[in-house]
Amino acid sequence: MMAKKKILIIGPIPPPFGGVSVHILRLSNLLKNDFNFDFIDESRKKKKEYSNIRSKKFLPYLKKIRNADLLYIHSGKNILRIIHLLIGKFFLKKVIITIHSYPAPPKLIGYIIGFIYRMANAVIIVNSETKTRLLLPESKCILKEAFIPPVFENESELPSYIFDWLSKNKKEDAPIICANASKLITYNNDDLYGLDLCIEVTKRLIEKGIPIKFIFVVASTDKNRKQYLKNQALIKVLRLEGNFLLINERLSFVKVIQLSDIILRPTNTDGDALTIREGLFLKKPVLASDVVKRPMNVFLFKNRNIDDLESQLKNLIQLIGSPHYQTVPSVESHNDLKEFYLQLIKNTFLQKNYNERQRFKFIQQP
Repeated sequence: MMAKKKILIIGPIPPPFGGVSVHILRLSNLLKNDFNFDFIDESRKKKKEYSNIRSKKFLPYLKKIRNADLLYIHSGKNILRIIHLLIGKFFLKKVIITIHSYPAPPKLIGYIIGFIYRMANAVIIVNSETKTRLLLPESKCILKEAFIPPVFENESELPSYIFDWLSKNKKEDAPIICANASKLITYNNDDLYGLDLCIEVTKRLIEKGIPIKFIFVVASTDKNRKQYLKNQALIKVLRLEGNFLLINERLSFVKVIQLSDIILRPTNTDGDALTIREGLFLKKPVLASDVVKRPMNVFLFKNRNIDDLESQLKNLIQLIGSPHYQTVPSVESHNDLKEFYLQLIKNTFLQKNYNERQRFKFIQQP
């Protein structure tokens, strides 16, 4: 029997559970019977079972790359993607990069990045906006959403106090809105994940007599604990403790989505958001900022516009009470996704080197 190829996945490994780390976990589970996987973790939270790039142990890092047949890079920063790519090519390895988000760089830097990324055997881009920003030939690009559906038996149960909070409000027939953030950071001098908008819109709706319940989950506060505590204090000052639950937990957010009524994604930049895909998968109404092209059936509000957010939420709350309302999920099956990734990796191993720029018939999404 032929030995399985070894794939080295480089990126954030959960916990914490964010869009990219969950994608990595589900991808490796999807293909675990077909390949042997090894990992290099880029999370701030170090785990004993994984090598972490932040440990700065260069020799074990090089050994893992040398022993791999293929590098599958999911790093969030261009500099890390470039380092892994260059070292992988130094060892003559096949390389696939998935770019989960890509804020537009200055033009000259964009040309340099695009030139270096041509060394990869394939580059997966999760939305059309990223494709227009990234200067790559068509033969290198695969436009493909990152979502892989959950297998609920593999998802951890919610902490009891969160499950009880959600169940209690379900019984009281209060509309439950949920949103999340991997961490609290700013982008273009605004709250990237829109926590400030969530608190403000909850205040406005409560004042108008719409008794919503809001749960906002922050996966990690390691980098910005002060900002988390500042928002907790604001919730108390506004007397929203009974309506707004802000928590720092490493949990299965899809389980929160399962018990919520409306899924909100108020980010001011984005890739292919896992939160949105899971909401659609579970037939939940999803409201998102219009900062990038969103999937079909997603309701939109104007980015960073609190008045439009309030208006759209009020409309959605009325809509979900209608007996005629239903959403239609648009997601590939596990079997279809497995076939896509198997074909992608097979085609990658068929390539001789990056200079040939061979065009393979990849499955592409518009």
